[in-house]
Amino acid sequence: MFAGISKCHNFNQTIAMSYAALKAAGLYLLLGIIWLCGYRGIWLFLSAQLPQVSPALLEYLLHAAFITVSAVFVYVLAKSSPVNRSEYRQLFYEHPVPMWIYDWETLRFLAVNEAAVRQYGYSEEEFMRMSILNIREPSTIQQLLDDVKNTRQEMVYRGIWQHQKKNREVFSAEIWSHSTKYGGRDARLVMAVDVEAEIRSTIIAKDIGTRYDLLAKVTQDSIYYWDMISGRVTRNHGPSSLFGYKETDIQEESSWWIERIHPDDAGDMLTSFREATTARQLNWEAEYRFRCANGSYKYVHDRGHIIYNEKQDAVRVIGVIQDITERKESIQQLQQQNETLKEIARINSHDIRKPVASILGIMSVIDLENNDAALNTQLFGMLQESTSELDVMLHKIRDKLKQLRNGNLPE
Repeated sequence: MFAGISKCHNFNQTIAMSYAALKAAGLYLLLGIIWLCGYRGIWLFLSAQLPQVSPALLEYLLHAAFITVSAVFVYVLAKSSPVNRSEYRQLFYEHPVPMWIYDWETLRFLAVNEAAVRQYGYSEEEFMRMSILNIREPSTIQQLLDDVKNTRQEMVYRGIWQHQKKNREVFSAEIWSHSTKYGGRDARLVMAVDVEAEIRSTIIAKDIGTRYDLLAKVTQDSIYYWDMISGRVTRNHGPSSLFGYKETDIQEESSWWIERIHPDDAGDMLTSFREATTARQLNWEAEYRFRCANGSYKYVHDRGHIIYNEKQDAVRVIGVIQDITERKESIQQLQQQNETLKEIARINSHDIRKPVASILGIMSVIDLENNDAALNTQLFGMLQESTSELDVMLHKIRDKLKQLRNGNLPE
């Protein structure tokens, strides 16, 4: 009987899997037909509307949009369909964009899809013996470790990093990741989009300002192109979307940005950049506070790629500025909590010891037979004083624990 039930269950699973597979295939087919029918018209329309955009870049952006829309449809289908684990695995392994899952604690790969194998040149077996550090450009590994340390596990993360293939080829990858569970372990699911061609086409484009702005619209970060010869900076929507400035308030001069860096941070930031260019470093980064349109400050992480001419003079910088205010505030809150806990530990180990020792000493000399009433009266007064002192210490501990519980920590 159990064998029959098992066969029936497997049959139903097969039916469900086949149905979901047909839905996915049908969806891909429908999207493909729509794309084939409408692509030419969309391309001609946009070419007429955006004559300054090169046909190659426009074609790339249209295909990127199609891949994104397809991925969204597949995601919606996966969320709405009663698929089982094997179907999710199939969607993961056959996705056209490189994806992997890694262990949050050890950083070792737990699973990779076929696109990642093709992109990076490692076999699946090789990936399983590696960690995410092995596909990073060596000079960025410490930066990655610091970033992992400062990123909360539950946060959705996005950033552009330098990755390295098995053949040592380095390329720029835009990373999207979020937390998940895999095999009962805390892990992160990562999608890596190769944006090397986009960045290179931006650098060599004749009208780089317009083309770079078109590319920069796909990210939420503030992306900039700084021509150090002219001192002019081309930016995407970042100053508006992240910091609240009106387009009419934003100036192209590099001084406009520098003037809005917090006075306590500006000197260190400029010094670190000068040191990087003096040492002919290709990559530079800094953290500082930037003033928003409303007068408040946000913490930002500024990463730039420095380009030198044949005389090894720095001439251009392409950079990404990320808002890390939430991360910084979380770190500061943890530091404040640690200071409060240290203060509680100090009270426990030092301040409480004095009244407790006094109470114990008084108790040892009290005349229990009350032969010396005057002495006992004096001792009881001292005992009351020590007890009051102990009560004050206990109230201090209680207040600090209340601060921890309510998150109302002193600055």
